[in-house]
Amino acid sequence: MDSETGLEFPGLVRTARLFGRALLLRCPNCGGGPVLKNWFAMRVRCGTCGIRLERGEHDYFTGSMLFNYIVAGLLLLVALAVTLIVTWPHVPWNILQYGGPIAIVVAVVGLFPFSKLIWLAFDLMLRPVTLAELDWHRTEAAEWSSERSAPPPER
Repeated sequence: MDSETGLEFPGLVRTARLFGRALLLRCPNCGGGPVLKNWFAMRVRCGTCGIRLERGEHDYFTGSMLFNYIVAGLLLLVALAVTLIVTWPHVPWNILQYGGPIAIVVAVVGLFPFSKLIWLAFDLMLRPVTLAELDWHRTEAAEWSSERSAPPPER
C-alpha cells in the first residue's frame, strides 16, 4: 500500500518522540513492542500497533543500511581524530591499522537494530502513517506491498 499522505514538515516534539522511541529500541510509531526477534532480526510488525517495520516495501532496508554505514564511518573518523590528537606525535599506527577495520565491523553490527528503527522514525517523521495505512499493515497477509495476492481458486 502506498502512503496516502504527502511529505510533511515535522514538529520538534513529534520528531524527538519518534527518534527517542527508536533509540530505546521501541516502535517509533507507538512506543510499544516488541520489535526485535533478536539483535540481528526485526519482527515483521510491531507487537503493539501492528505497523510493518519495513513499511511493507521490499527495498526499505537500503535506507537503514546506508544510515548504518554512514554513522559507523563517522564514529570511526571521530575515534581516529581523537586518537591522533591525544597521542601525537607518537601515534599507534599499528593499532589504528588493525583495530580500525575491526572497530567498523563491530560498529555496523552494534548499530544494526538502531539504524532500522531510526530509519523508520525518519520515514514516519516525513510520511506519517494514516489510519487506513495502519489497518492495511495489520491485516494484509503479503509481507511486501509489491507482492500480488494469489488469485482465488476457480470452481
